[in-house]
Amino acid sequence: MTPPTGARTVTPLRAALTVRGMTVLAGSAMVLAAGLLLRYPELIGLGAAGAVAVLGALLAVARAPRVQVERVVSPRRVARGAHASARVQVRNDARRRSPAVVARDVAGPVTAPFRIPRLRAGEVHEGLTPLPTSRRGVVASGPLLVDRGDPLGLAHRTLDTGESTDLYVRPRAVDLPEVSASLARSVDGPQADTMMEGTLAFHALREYVPGDDPRHIHWRATAHTGKYIVKQHVDTAHAALAVVLDLAAAPGEPGAEAFEVAVDCAASVAATAASRRYPVILVDTLGGSLLPGAIRQYGSYRVDDVLDSLTRVVPADVPDGAPPATLRRLAAGGRGSLALVVSTRPLDWLAAPLQSLAGSYARVLAVHALADDGQAGGVARTGRVLWTGVRQAEDLATAFIRARAAA
Repeated sequence: MTPPTGARTVTPLRAALTVRGMTVLAGSAMVLAAGLLLRYPELIGLGAAGAVAVLGALLAVARAPRVQVERVVSPRRVARGAHASARVQVRNDARRRSPAVVARDVAGPVTAPFRIPRLRAGEVHEGLTPLPTSRRGVVASGPLLVDRGDPLGLAHRTLDTGESTDLYVRPRAVDLPEVSASLARSVDGPQADTMMEGTLAFHALREYVPGDDPRHIHWRATAHTGKYIVKQHVDTAHAALAVVLDLAAAPGEPGAEAFEVAVDCAASVAATAASRRYPVILVDTLGGSLLPGAIRQYGSYRVDDVLDSLTRVVPADVPDGAPPATLRRLAAGGRGSLALVVSTRPLDWLAAPLQSLAGSYARVLAVHALADDGQAGGVARTGRVLWTGVRQAEDLATAFIRARAAA
């Protein structure tokens, strides 16, 4: 079972009165005071009855629900649009039978009703809560909120069971065997620190990390610095690939869906390359890397690293007109086989930076992610830059085949 990620809390009894309860209490106090002041028995009785009703409501909710909740989210990581659910187990920890209630289970931005029948002491009830997966991101599953109130609606308390688990709704990445065919081998030696480590060529010295081969320790540098220093070797036969994701997205549902397609395309190419152990540079147009720092430093790319990183990507305000600094830096300092630029905007305004990028990368593919009503086209060529439009990540397979034919 997943351990609890939050503390159990319950609404304090002093804050248990609802708006109706506070209104009845205030009205009863006024009527009782008026009855005592005017010596009017009917008003005194009416005010006392209201006060007794409020007191009875507080007594009805004084005993907080005593339940223990455990949940399992299966699977913990899914592609956008796939099925996921949380299996929730509720055990009655009270000494007496618990009443039947309709609890609320948090499922991302909404709460789903969760029916708990009457349970004997120690009895367990299990139910399933479907989780939303239509949008990429980290979806919270839980906590389960158990409500207790009185029949008149004067008092209400909520037990927050504190049991919560995250579901990672990742991009919908498709396997692209055409990526390998689109990559050319680099025979000019290591291009950057993110080249795949190997044994063919010495590249640089760096600090030792657990898992490094002790035979690669550079003893002279170790004695000089007082820290273990190892020699970093790279395999120069590996191709280098750069994926640039434009964070701009048009407002509204069509723009949001087009941005999801753009993320799916970037994830498909980067994950396919990572699965084949090609070095991957994954950046956005604002100049930030989309991979964690430790992964960037040592080049140990995995498919899970790529997909988890892209799970948290959100659109940003990107100014129009100014060529992204990311493309300029890649054109100036990068060298590789394939550069992929994905955007929800028409990429005509990037014509000049993409041509500069083509001077450093053997192939440059500009992908325009279209909304549902967009018309996916073929592959056009301007100089060494190939242009294409896609409506879903699966269209990239055809785009790569046409790109190779047009190259």
